[in-house]
Amino acid sequence: MGAAVPELVLVRRADGDELVPGVPQTMCCLRSTARGTRAVVYRSGRDQGVVGVVDFVSDAVPQVGRGWEAVGVFRPVEPHLPRSGLLDDPDLALVFAHLQSRRRLPGAAGRRLLALLADLPAPPA
Repeated sequence: MGAAVPELVLVRRADGDELVPGVPQTMCCLRSTARGTRAVVYRSGRDQGVVGVVDFVSDAVPQVGRGWEAVGVFRPVEPHLPRSGLLDDPDLALVFAHLQSRRRLPGAAGRRLLALLADLPAPPA
């Protein structure tokens, strides 16, 4: 997966818009998101868990009327990391127990996810 430690969690509803793998697209993010930031994508609802990562290729810019957005490239994780496994891990349980919207990852949680996702292809240059 390269050396980028995930810094954010983006929550997507199972019945919401789908991210297209490998295609740069604009998505909601935190104001602090900068080019090179990596986020894990957590799917809520059915089959909950981490389903991929997003490598941001632009800095965050304000959206008209609400929030921030940046261009990122989604890479799926197969098989996904199920919520039950995330909750069993002491470094990840507090992050994924009551997750909403998007949030920062504590350093220990980001490093643990990096280890769990080690086989993912490297991010775009």
